[in-house]
Amino acid sequence: MKKKTLAVITVILVLCSLLFCGCEVNINLPENPSGSSSESSSESSSENLSGGSSESSGSGVVSPGKRPFNPEISQPIQGNNQKPDSYESLINTLYYTESAFGEAFIGKIEGPMGTGYKEFFEEQGYLEKYPFIAEIPYERYVETNGKEMYCIVPRDKNSSVSVNEWNYSPTGGTYGKVLYRSESGEPILITCNEDPNIPNVKVVIVDSEGKVFEFSPYFNSQLGWLEVYETPEAKSYDFTVYENSSGNDILVFEDLLGDWAGYYTTPEGKEVQFHFNFYRAAYGEPCVTFWYGEEYGVYKEYYEGYAYEQYDENGDFTGNLILELTLTQGTNSAEKGQILLMSTYEFRRAEWDKNWIVVSCTGGGNLLEEYGLGWFEMAQAMG
Repeated sequence: MKKKTLAVITVILVLCSLLFCGCEVNINLPENPSGSSSESSSESSSENLSGGSSESSGSGVVSPGKRPFNPEISQPIQGNNQKPDSYESLINTLYYTESAFGEAFIGKIEGPMGTGYKEFFEEQGYLEKYPFIAEIPYERYVETNGKEMYCIVPRDKNSSVSVNEWNYSPTGGTYGKVLYRSESGEPILITCNEDPNIPNVKVVIVDSEGKVFEFSPYFNSQLGWLEVYETPEAKSYDFTVYENSSGNDILVFEDLLGDWAGYYTTPEGKEVQFHFNFYRAAYGEPCVTFWYGEEYGVYKEYYEGYAYEQYDENGDFTGNLILELTLTQGTNSAEKGQILLMSTYEFRRAEWDKNWIVVSCTGGGNLLEEYGLGWFEMAQAMG
């Protein structure tokens, strides 16, 4: 009897070892069924613009450049009933997206600021997604003339933060009195912008390395989004909870299947054409190609790779797509070589025409960085 029991246990252990034995899988980019593809070698060395390694290590989805995704960012957490701290989660996201700080447009308020905004935060969707906002003490509320409320979160907790009056003029502007100052990088709430088209405050963040970020929170009501801070050295992360983030306004991968085209005229008069193609390959992989050029039929840069919907640590869709693309063709590829570009984009349906989308870079490498385009418009290609 004991021998039979031992044999059964041995069989169970062998089965378990087979079931849970892991193996590394390298995924090569599938061929684009539409015929718009380019030759590339996944064995070529690639420069990671965000500073990470291009070699596979650990588990997760393995990219064409053999760089695995961070599962905490790119995939929803399953089976975890403990809700993570929303403030720490946001800080992690700021580091992941290499953003100097986070900013969000909370909404328009009525009446003076105070501690009784829990219901307002709940109505705007922040109590569920970013409950730390409701816990910001009143001494970190900054009130000016205006009804627009913003939340500012420095990435570096040792930053110094000041909020100053800003006297705007078409040729620039001047500083007024200091409204708030802190030697810690704790989150703050600001009400400002009496005229929605004219910012009336200037926020100055100085991190522990001495880097200075000066900006005015501004919600573009015509486009329906927050104008993020972006310079060649740094950028901000927009964590605004948009009203239609779960509806048709913010587009997911399936909404984008097909071809999208747009153009931009430079100050020198050159017309830059750019093009996205979203498709699913033979085994269902979510793939994307992107190219742009200044001459008809000539690629200045041609990328191909994968597109992933981005989820936060609560398992909620952030409204962004992570694009992991490899430069494979074009006049710039000879100079740069094969490089891997990680970028995060939001695709929003345009209000004026359902066949148009507004595309904005919210993190990582910008595909049209050389033209300074943080956002651009594209139309759905017909036929």
